[in-house]
Amino acid sequence: MLNWFREGPSELEAESAAIEDVLQCLARGMRLYKVRSVKKVYRRRYQLLLENMHLVYRRSRKPFFVARKPNVDIFEVEEVRQGWKTDVFNGVERKYQRGSRSHYLPFSVDMREDRCFSLILSPKHETLDLVARTPNECELWVRGLRHLVANCKNTRRDQEYERWLRDQFQKADVNKSGSLNFQECQGLLKQLNITMDKRHCQALFHAANFKKHKVNGEDVLDRDEFVAFYHSLLSRPDVDAIFKTFAGHSMNVMGPEQLLKFLTQEQKMNVSLADCKRIIEKYEVDKHKPQGFLGIAGFREMLLSEEHDIFDAKHRQVCQDMNQPLNHYYIASSHNTYLVQGQLVGSSSVEGYIRALKKGCRCLELDVWDGPDNEPIVYHGYTLTTKILFRDVLESVKLYAFRESQYPVILSLENHCTLEQQKAMAKHLVEILGSLLYKKPIGDKETAMPPPSALLNKVLIKGKKLNKDLSLDEDEYSDDEGTAAKTSHGAVLAKELSDCVNYCKATHFKSFEEAEKWHFNEMASFSEVKASKISSTPEGAQCFVRHNSKHLSRIYPKGTRTDSSNYDPIKFWNVGCQIVALNYQSWDQKMFFNEAKFSLNGRCGYVLMPEFLRKGNFRMDSPDPSLKKKLVLRIISGQQLPKPLETTDGEIVDPYVVVKVFGHPLDNQRSRHGFNPTWDEEFELPVHVPELAMLSFTVKDESRTGKNMKLAKFAIPLDAVCEGYRHVRLYNNAFISLVPASLFVHVSFRKP
Repeated sequence: MLNWFREGPSELEAESAAIEDVLQCLARGMRLYKVRSVKKVYRRRYQLLLENMHLVYRRSRKPFFVARKPNVDIFEVEEVRQGWKTDVFNGVERKYQRGSRSHYLPFSVDMREDRCFSLILSPKHETLDLVARTPNECELWVRGLRHLVANCKNTRRDQEYERWLRDQFQKADVNKSGSLNFQECQGLLKQLNITMDKRHCQALFHAANFKKHKVNGEDVLDRDEFVAFYHSLLSRPDVDAIFKTFAGHSMNVMGPEQLLKFLTQEQKMNVSLADCKRIIEKYEVDKHKPQGFLGIAGFREMLLSEEHDIFDAKHRQVCQDMNQPLNHYYIASSHNTYLVQGQLVGSSSVEGYIRALKKGCRCLELDVWDGPDNEPIVYHGYTLTTKILFRDVLESVKLYAFRESQYPVILSLENHCTLEQQKAMAKHLVEILGSLLYKKPIGDKETAMPPPSALLNKVLIKGKKLNKDLSLDEDEYSDDEGTAAKTSHGAVLAKELSDCVNYCKATHFKSFEEAEKWHFNEMASFSEVKASKISSTPEGAQCFVRHNSKHLSRIYPKGTRTDSSNYDPIKFWNVGCQIVALNYQSWDQKMFFNEAKFSLNGRCGYVLMPEFLRKGNFRMDSPDPSLKKKLVLRIISGQQLPKPLETTDGEIVDPYVVVKVFGHPLDNQRSRHGFNPTWDEEFELPVHVPELAMLSFTVKDESRTGKNMKLAKFAIPLDAVCEGYRHVRLYNNAFISLVPASLFVHVSFRKP
């Protein structure tokens, strides 16, 4: 295995010797069975290639067979699951339970759970479902692959960058010689959107060729030489100029005192002289380290580190007060969580719940209907979407609810079941979730929602609840999403299911005046249309703010969004709505904002609202002037910006950046700046309500003949923006990192 891979810390290193034996066993290969469905099982020989971290299998020998990608990059494996833990294996489980095993399995494959495991692959969350011949072999694969995946996730940013470079090298090595000649290097640089004078490039190529290898009489670079060559191409005159400004008379090195001045005055960091000495020790890569000085290479490394990203490092962990009432937080929320495609046709899947929970989502929706054999099912009613078992959803929730966050999960039940199947729902909730389900009745003396900190690792149920006389109010017979809660059999609500509801009692909304009489645990759901209408006037917006300071409110997409598109969540966050439910399966701009919002507070799924919203006295039409700030932003340069997929070989893109501020209506503004390739242009944006504002960067390619293509983007709540010289890490539309692409900016806030 490559040394660069092992540098990262791993929780499994204590048993490294035993793990090495496991990995060598997997490297020799084993026969596994690949399962597409209960009727489609394929025998393959799988082998782990440790040198390039790929899992490969032997292609099918069928004539005219077009195989899919025959290998899996371990860095693309999100998770290794053991047992029947995917939709495919859930189907296998049901077949086993019905005792029909011998009628469908080719090769007489034994698919008992102790032989089954699955790989979940990014970015599309595809599953590779595999069956080993014995439980011991299954254990070997699971143990070895989990070890590698854990190490991949612990890979530091610099290692991730080096891996990216090695991937580029392998792609450019067309003849698989393990080396690149000058022509191949030039072709790769064009693919990476790097332009340079040929003579200068050739001089750097020969300087990097210190091993003097030749292939077919041509000078070539091996992988390590190529990495050195690539780094020599990427000089940073922008960073060098900053260094020289603070280095003082020497111009070559920076001492602890000079570094302290830079970090405190420019970067607005609270550091001491002792901290600066430790920083020099950490980042200096040259001969100056023994003397306690920071050279220009070390300074570049420091500015490229996470500590100097635009995103405030304190938000990489929970940093907000978690002892406020539950309704004082924005809560990451999903609509129709079971869907992984459109609203009318497509798949319902437990993967929808797993994906949402792994992203920190804390409120999930379950549309529950009567199913066969008294088993409630989850699907989008009266559509052609597929169906999944209610209990399978709960099993997934049990496994994944608190892996990413310990704060409470809310299950929003849209109940369409008969009385008997409601009892089955309640039975599954109690038996499957067990101690995770928070069923404790509300105390007589309680007057406000409990805080998230009091509900750690607990699941709350949002749904209808019977009155003390076991009746429902007449207007409770229809839910807020427009489908009948009263079933065709006349059953209304099973007491067993009602008893599972406490702090999230679903109540029909008539008016804010009527809602003044509600108990603190009552909450309403509003369609985006209704919520938009309410908040469109200053009076309505103020009423919404006041209401949300006391109660939870859930917003959901209008029914005509059959393509699973999303509405703008920001306007509902502005008036204090907590559960703003979006279609997590759709990676549009609105979901990008949602991802940015909940990147705060350690991605725990709960973000504390501004104090003026918690107090309930905020006026949208006349915000407090004392809140206003001026954002001063200078976009200095861009690094390794990607090319659009449609570009032809050799074509160099002409990128520019669009900067926008979203938030309060007074703050919605944009500014466009061209790339030449260094912008270095400063502009100012007044921001009236910074705590509601979102800063967005979009990198586009200027096209003279067609549509300007989006190359990359980033969004960040203004509250999490750090001042000083910062790098903005860029992402694609699915919020997947485009390492090493970034923007280099300078940020400051001033009084207006």
